[in-house]
Amino acid sequence: PMLGKIAAGTPIEALQDQNQYIEIPGSMLGQGEHFALQVEGDSMIEAGILDGDMAVIQRCDLAENGTIVVALIDEHEATLKRLRKKGNTIALEPANKDFETRIFGPDRVRVQGRIVGLIRQY
Repeated sequence: PMLGKIAAGTPIEALQDQNQYIEIPGSMLGQGEHFALQVEGDSMIEAGILDGDMAVIQRCDLAENGTIVVALIDEHEATLKRLRKKGNTIALEPANKDFETRIFGPDRVRVQGRIVGLIRQY
């Protein structure tokens, strides 16, 4: 299902709208549950993720350092960023020099999934 929009810029309120479905090529999907989110903003452009892209996400609650994830901040802000674990903190890094890395305590960030593909329409 397409669950809504995800910020690649300023975090937005987490949205869920399971009324819309999109076709995703089977080659993008691995094991487990997947969903899609439309990207809003340009904080991930240097990773090739553009405003308007459809991000294909594999649902998970853990991710390795350097993985691009959907992160839920303080249970209400959702954002698409690169995850970096630094000691007892979690850094959410943009892929655009115009945006700042945000650092949180581990109790403030929950991984919702990791990006496994992009769909772009021209």
